[in-house]
Amino acid sequence: MQNPLVQSSGRRFLKRLGYALLQAVLVGGLVGSLLYFRVPRTQLEEEGASPTLIASVSELIEAPERAAYDVRVRLLGEFLQRQRRLEPKGQDRVVVVTVDDDTLANARQSEYPGLASYPWSREITGAMTNRLVQEGASVVLLDMRFPELSPRTCALPRAGKEGPADDDTTFRKLLDQSPGRSALAFSWSVPRASPPSLRLWPYRVRVGVPAALPEARAQAQRVLAAQRPAFLLPEGERMEVWAGAEDERDGQLFAEQLGLGPAKVEERRARDDDHRFTALDLFVSLAEVEVEGLDPSRLLQVRNLRHPVAPLLSPQSLYGSATGSPDPDGVLRGMLHLVSYAPREGSYHVLPSLPLVAAMQQAGTRKLRYANGLLHVGEAYAIPMDETGYSLVRWETGDVGRSAGASVFRTLRAWNILSNLFETANGRPPRADHDLEGRAVVLTHTSSYSTDYRPTPIGKQTPGGALLAQALDNILQSQGILRAPPDMDLALTVGMAFVGAAISFFFSNTFRSGFGATLFFSVAVLAGLGYCAAAGYVFVKQGLWIAVVGPLAAMAATFLFTTLYAVRTERELREFVNHALGRYVSPEVARLVTRDLTLLVRPERRQVSAYFSAIEGFTRLSEQMPPEQLVQFLNEYFTEMTVAVRSTGGQVDKYIGDGLMTFWGAPVRTDRHAHLACEAAMKMHAVLQERQAHWQKVYGHRIQLRAGINSGEAVVGDMGSELKSNYTVMGRAVNLASRLEGANKAYGTSVLVGEDTAQLARDAYVFREVDRVLVPGSPGPIRFHELLGRHGQIAPRVQEMLGIYEQALTAYHQRRFDEALALFERGASEYQDPVSAVYAGRCRRFQVAAPAEDWNGVYALQEP
Repeated sequence: MQNPLVQSSGRRFLKRLGYALLQAVLVGGLVGSLLYFRVPRTQLEEEGASPTLIASVSELIEAPERAAYDVRVRLLGEFLQRQRRLEPKGQDRVVVVTVDDDTLANARQSEYPGLASYPWSREITGAMTNRLVQEGASVVLLDMRFPELSPRTCALPRAGKEGPADDDTTFRKLLDQSPGRSALAFSWSVPRASPPSLRLWPYRVRVGVPAALPEARAQAQRVLAAQRPAFLLPEGERMEVWAGAEDERDGQLFAEQLGLGPAKVEERRARDDDHRFTALDLFVSLAEVEVEGLDPSRLLQVRNLRHPVAPLLSPQSLYGSATGSPDPDGVLRGMLHLVSYAPREGSYHVLPSLPLVAAMQQAGTRKLRYANGLLHVGEAYAIPMDETGYSLVRWETGDVGRSAGASVFRTLRAWNILSNLFETANGRPPRADHDLEGRAVVLTHTSSYSTDYRPTPIGKQTPGGALLAQALDNILQSQGILRAPPDMDLALTVGMAFVGAAISFFFSNTFRSGFGATLFFSVAVLAGLGYCAAAGYVFVKQGLWIAVVGPLAAMAATFLFTTLYAVRTERELREFVNHALGRYVSPEVARLVTRDLTLLVRPERRQVSAYFSAIEGFTRLSEQMPPEQLVQFLNEYFTEMTVAVRSTGGQVDKYIGDGLMTFWGAPVRTDRHAHLACEAAMKMHAVLQERQAHWQKVYGHRIQLRAGINSGEAVVGDMGSELKSNYTVMGRAVNLASRLEGANKAYGTSVLVGEDTAQLARDAYVFREVDRVLVPGSPGPIRFHELLGRHGQIAPRVQEMLGIYEQALTAYHQRRFDEALALFERGASEYQDPVSAVYAGRCRRFQVAAPAEDWNGVYALQEP
């Protein structure tokens, strides 16, 4: 009949396999679904929107995933930065010009009083922009906001005389000198702002009847620049441009300022407001773009725009957003290159980012097309972008750095540009060539007065100008970061869940030892590190952001659950084995059987040390003691002896009457089995001495213990019948240990050991040769040794006895029996050595009848 434990192994295998697969499917599907159902950015930033349940749960994965993304961003940045150092100079596509502390210090000390305080007049900014264009800049991105009139702007004259040019007008004229080469920034917000309170203009004056809408907008811009309301009123098939006026006289004066003759002035009607053309309308008409293949309703709906003030609005400049779109943790990882402004339901105006309009200018096109996750800028550039207009920034550095260039871009101080500007204005050649030909320039402010610093993956204080420069450079390189599609992240998560289950399933058997546990967890850790390395490689080489935290969490969860199931199953099996075999074998054997069931049916040869002990005179003692008292005594005695054996890692084989059989070296392998056996014997005798007084008082008998120890090869394994089995040892070495125990009676000793045991443990214990014995069944004589104690713990009197004993034994084997007898008699009488007494008797017999000539001192041990 086959062992029932072996019969159930196949079923246990299938149950564990099924559980592992089920966990992989459930955990992988659950965690993967959190990655699959991503909450759109538009929903996260929607006005008044509260997080949905899916968003809240998804954030548990997204938050650490973003942190893992930041690590990869820095790794990619460091990799690209090393590559950048190897590139030839002059390959900069974007240059950052920064108003820093040094620039402001030089400006305060200059001879130009207009530079003594910052912010400077807009005229200075316009002049710097022109100077950058003259030095070759293809486009200048002004990372500055102009939502209000300049403090230096004067009120428009009312007497028809032309006053001095104001700051905003001068700024606009300077930008107009380089048409299409300047890009002004605007900002947006999702919450709707309160409408501004408007001044009441009771009259209106007609300022033009343009032939086309662009011309009408241009005329309206002149009206708006004068801080008056403009109206585009339909008149049949034509459109008339009107301006607000306080009265008829004010209307005629304004018409004269615009160079018009007598103009038509009428009272303003309530329905005129339906055709009012505001600065916001003008700005939107100038800034909006059309994108083929993109649904504007999928973009973020912004409701409030802070655009350049009306006098600065002109078709000669570009307009783009510089507003960041941070993630829920406040870190800005990308830009919304496109947003949608919807003043009315169903009316969408798509507005671009500042880097995007600059790239459009570089490409010489206003055509945008969205397809397959890419935003195409004409035929020149294409960058990864999702349907909400969001694009991740691909940083080319791993740290913020000390300037707006963020360790990536060539950075120039604004003072250098001003120096060239002033030199050329005075008719002198410029001081330096800044090598700006064909390059885009970001003009920004990074002095200690600036507050435009934003947390990004490369640092908490990243200048806003650096973000714009890097976003623009990404477009010009047609490179970016693409997040993997949701179905790919789902597949990877489920796949890693199966990996975790597979590792636990196939390697859990190794968990039963220290090395195995290390191997078990090392495989899991290496699998996780391998996935991280692969994700990092894909990110660096292909710019693909695949999920890391979700797949690793799924792998760890299935690994943990499958491991716990395996541990529980093994514990149940171990409890069964302990219950079934615990009466006959030790718990250590039961645990080993649980780990390797083949031990029940597969014997093997091992180097072991066997130990046999018995109580001297037990037969007489058992006849004198009542049964209840005898059993009580044996229980106490075996408990104490077993504790000593277990403390040295030994295996108690069986109790035979008063006898105890134990062994070392199996089932747990050890090279120190002889040492452990000797140590156990010393502990047993110590316990016997400690308990002697108590036992003698309770049971009325003094207990003497005899033991035999031998080392050698033996067969170990489960032996017996189908009804009863026993994990035991057998062989010649074991039989000799039993004989040594019985031989103690002949020599008066307590612990006799075999020659192999003495040789193996001689470094730690003191032995003396007792006899050279020819054991029945043995191929040759065997030397019996007595275990006397541990090195360093032998009493001086015992050492003296050993010295005399060694001399006597030498004389005995050299047939000098008279000398040997004298020494043995001294040892027996002076030191009460029973072995010396045995040898003294032999010497007396040899004095009477000398041994044969071929005598070699070997004594023939008789069968009992």
